[in-house]
Amino acid sequence: MTGFFEALRVELAGTGVGVTLAYPGVVATEIRYRGYNASGQPAGRSGLDERGAMTVETCARLIVDGAEARRRDIVMSAKGKAGRWLKLIAPGLVDRLALKALNQDAHR
Repeated sequence: MTGFFEALRVELAGTGVGVTLAYPGVVATEIRYRGYNASGQPAGRSGLDERGAMTVETCARLIVDGAEARRRDIVMSAKGKAGRWLKLIAPGLVDRLALKALNQDAHR
C-alpha cells in the first residue's frame, strides 16, 4: 500500500491534493479481539503484544495534526521509525522481527 500512496502523491503533485501516510504502530482499538485467527475461528484475543499501545484518541490527533501540516509520513512509534530505516538495509531482519512480535498462535 505504501508504494501505491507514494505513486498517488506524485501523480497528484501540483493539484493541491496532499497524501499523508500514517504508520501508527499498535493502537488500543480492541479490533483484534473481534477478528479471526488463521484458522478462520474467532480469535478472542490479540496476536500482538499490546502493552503500551497508543490510544485511539492519540492516534487520531497525530494523524489530523500531520495531515493539516501536510506531512508526507507520520511514523508514530520509535519501533516504527527504526524499522523504516532498518528495512532499507536489512528487510529480511525486519520481517523476522515483525513475526516475532506476534503471539505463537498467530503464526499458524
